[in-house]
Amino acid sequence: MRTIAAALFIALLMGCVQTATQPPVAIGVSGVEVLNGPAIATQLNTLYGRKFPNCNKSDSQPAFLCSGVTLRVTVKDPANKYKVWDPSPTSVTSGGVSFSYLRQDADFGRLAWGNGNGYIVYPIFESPQDKLDLDYLCAYAYDAWTWSRRADAVCAAHPSYPVQSQLCQNAGVTTAEQWYAVWRIAGGNPHQRQCGFDVRDERNHLAGPAFYQSVRARAFVSLTGYNEHNELLIKTWCNPTSPDPAKSCASSFPPNRFPIMAFFYVYGGANAGLADAQYNQRDFYNSTNPRILVPIIRLTPSASNGGAASFTFAPADQVVTQ
Repeated sequence: MRTIAAALFIALLMGCVQTATQPPVAIGVSGVEVLNGPAIATQLNTLYGRKFPNCNKSDSQPAFLCSGVTLRVTVKDPANKYKVWDPSPTSVTSGGVSFSYLRQDADFGRLAWGNGNGYIVYPIFESPQDKLDLDYLCAYAYDAWTWSRRADAVCAAHPSYPVQSQLCQNAGVTTAEQWYAVWRIAGGNPHQRQCGFDVRDERNHLAGPAFYQSVRARAFVSLTGYNEHNELLIKTWCNPTSPDPAKSCASSFPPNRFPIMAFFYVYGGANAGLADAQYNQRDFYNSTNPRILVPIIRLTPSASNGGAASFTFAPADQVVTQ
């Protein structure tokens, strides 16, 4: 993220930074870092509502740096070999971790696999200074079924569509309109056929427009795609099962430096995801040193296409308190 960091520094000097808000942090008993739950919920609602094409009017700063909510659904590892905030073994092999990007003009009503809980990471431009930056790689307007693509490569073409499903610029796709023309081809599997918009930092001024086209593309599928999430690939940051301390998550990417903003669960019905969110909150708290208390946030998805999701903090949901 060297290009992004440099661009942000220049923008700061020029006094034209679009967003630079961070929720306050309180230091609780025994030096525990307590993230302000109500302020986090307010910030998430603000991020969700920002329909920015980029950040600071710069094509080299993709909109995910300062807008939208980047989230990952989670399932606890039954063998407890890795934490929910660590990459799974599948992600370690491929080199990429799948997230979704939720904002009002990139909305969806159902999370990946229908799961009801997970975590949210800070957008890089609003992340606390002690957190490490994640490397964003490629964006798919809809679930790309990446598990059915190459197991040893990230942002890879699907073997059934080796030309159409490669990185978009290599497939001759640079706009949402061109993406949709491929998506709506009769027959086959459009999820596997779709290309990935390349948003790597080294693409510089091409990264911002590429990401925004992935956001725009969702509108073309409209009602038929409302209940399907998008997919955003982030470079794998550590290997939780590596015997090499330099590559393990404990030393190369310790929990205290992971840019986690909140744990969340889908609010409504039986609130089935709350118990897992509470487990994750306690597990993260006990895994950090000094302790960090990350809030649990209720995510209420929009009820229909064109509606609005919301994020709220409820003290009763918190299993760790200060």
